[in-house]
Amino acid sequence: LIFQERRHRSVLRMPTTVSREVMAGSLFEGFAGGLLSKPPFMSNGRVTQLIKLAKQSDRGRISQRNEEMKRLVDELRASMQPIGEEKLKKLVNGSWVEMWTTEEAVLSLANKGFLGSTFDYAGGSINMYEDKFTNIVAFQNGNSIEADGVIKIDEENNRVSFRFNIAKIKIGGFTIPLPFSAGGFIDNVYADEKYRIGIDSRGDYRVYRRPNVPAN
Repeated sequence: LIFQERRHRSVLRMPTTVSREVMAGSLFEGFAGGLLSKPPFMSNGRVTQLIKLAKQSDRGRISQRNEEMKRLVDELRASMQPIGEEKLKKLVNGSWVEMWTTEEAVLSLANKGFLGSTFDYAGGSINMYEDKFTNIVAFQNGNSIEADGVIKIDEENNRVSFRFNIAKIKIGGFTIPLPFSAGGFIDNVYADEKYRIGIDSRGDYRVYRRPNVPAN
């Protein structure tokens, strides 16, 4: 999922330093257990190529292969089959680190930082069993932009719809809550125990990895 707002074109997500990613990954470890040994999504050359290109993209900041990557995601979407609510819950549940995105708001934070803070990671933790999630853009000095919300499954499209309830800026040890109401969805065109690939309601493309999966 992503911190995105249709009207204001803003976005968020979660992890990039190894220790923080692994720590974040433990948030929903109990729910993530029991992932399917045989993924319902059929992996193929498109998935392998997407993961390879995502690793080379510096989280989307290197965009030369974006059109090729978008085409591969579109092809996965065209061949996607519904996998059912329970399988979708097991595969999507837990913490994710964004490897590649076309989302301009997150890429701007990655390139420019925030209030003098250098970008660390973007990602999120999704609790599919309690219908809630947290997205985060984190910075190397411990500052972050976060958003919490609720989710709903549309199993026909392997879709997870979401609505944000509140955003928070954490800076210098202080937390500043910001009223925030916006929503959207992401169609999960592929997911297994390591990676997840999707397209959101604004047409942005995304590739995620689990926090314990190497970035390169």
